[in-house]
Amino acid sequence: MPLQRTETYTTTGTKQSWNCDPSIAPFAVNVACVLLSGTVDYKLQYSYDSLDSPTLTDSDATWIDSDDIPASTAATAEANFSTPIYRVRVIIAAISGSLKMTMLQGMSVN
Repeated sequence: MPLQRTETYTTTGTKQSWNCDPSIAPFAVNVACVLLSGTVDYKLQYSYDSLDSPTLTDSDATWIDSDDIPASTAATAEANFSTPIYRVRVIIAAISGSLKMTMLQGMSVN
């Protein structure tokens, strides 16, 4: 069964990050952000930091803006990662409606 998560957002802010499994080979994570209604201004970020310690939080990670879903994205968009990453998150600057984010990571073929 692949790793999968879906959440719908209706408020602004930096949302809690989601874990990916960088040990899966070949690595492939797809993230889709679907504008369900209204308008939105958002971006997707990813991190190479594992945050393995229970005392670490998202603020301890180094975040990189996605080239596929950059700042000021205002429509449905998707990002595909083929290089191992540990985490993804969405930052919503403005929203009047709802944005659904879905992440899917396949299982190893090894």
